[in-house]
Amino acid sequence: MPIAWKWWVCGALLLATFLNYMDRQALAVTVPELKQRYNLHEGRVGRLEMSFGLAFAAGSLLFGWLADRVGPRALYPLVLVGWSAAGVATGFAGHPGAVGPLEDPDGDEPGAGTYRWLLLCRTLLGLFEAGHWPCALLAARRLLAPADRPLGNGILQSGASLGAIAIPLYVLLVRRLGGGWETVFW
Repeated sequence: MPIAWKWWVCGALLLATFLNYMDRQALAVTVPELKQRYNLHEGRVGRLEMSFGLAFAAGSLLFGWLADRVGPRALYPLVLVGWSAAGVATGFAGHPGAVGPLEDPDGDEPGAGTYRWLLLCRTLLGLFEAGHWPCALLAARRLLAPADRPLGNGILQSGASLGAIAIPLYVLLVRRLGGGWETVFW
């Protein structure tokens, strides 16, 4: 494989990590509006983050095991589509067609449908985002010579910080262009 190609792949892994972290942080920067609109109090926000963390932990074990057996070429597209779908689906948390079936039938729990939708999406996001790391690290290991792996891993992992930096700026841009909180997830 040509040497330049390997570094292009590391760049693509950087972009995947970038998107991974933007998806992960999108809730944090939109939660003030979600709290106000959908009765998303602190207890609910805490449970959303707990479900993400538990799913990420379980997904790390699951996808680490799978990546060792099937390899990143077969597995990585699945985890990328999985976390992307969960991220996009989060934007439908305010849509009555999506959350209506999840609402409290007695009306005693305002915002229950939106909360349950977010809980499902955050759980799936955590599960599938966890697959990024074993797949990306295995891909870098397979592509790069031992002497190049630290730089390759540094490139792909820098996407995490870049994504965390970019998401508030992206939200500002979305707001200035007239987009709502939903657009942030799309």
